[in-house]
Amino acid sequence: MVLARIAKFSFKKGKREEAFAELDLTLNMQVRNAKGFRGFISMISEDAKNEATIITLWEDQISLVSSENELLSVAVKKILNSLEKEPAVEHLKIFSTEMFMQSPS
Repeated sequence: MVLARIAKFSFKKGKREEAFAELDLTLNMQVRNAKGFRGFISMISEDAKNEATIITLWEDQISLVSSENELLSVAVKKILNSLEKEPAVEHLKIFSTEMFMQSPS
């Protein structure tokens, strides 16, 4: 069973791009070597100009919880001054997935 964590971030006005780039870089460098890591998607909202979301995929509950305590909390502390509030975090079980990535023409 694969699990997902969705972390939604609300940034202070004008801080999203810089802080999210730092967060994305920090998490992606650290998380790739984490036990149970299966993948991630980092997204910036087109509608809410100060919001962004990161979805990470984990092979089991232990890996998911461990990564939250060891990786996510450390990365969030680095950008805490740029956040409006603590990120909203939700854990989910993956029911099904399919992804197509097209190469640029």
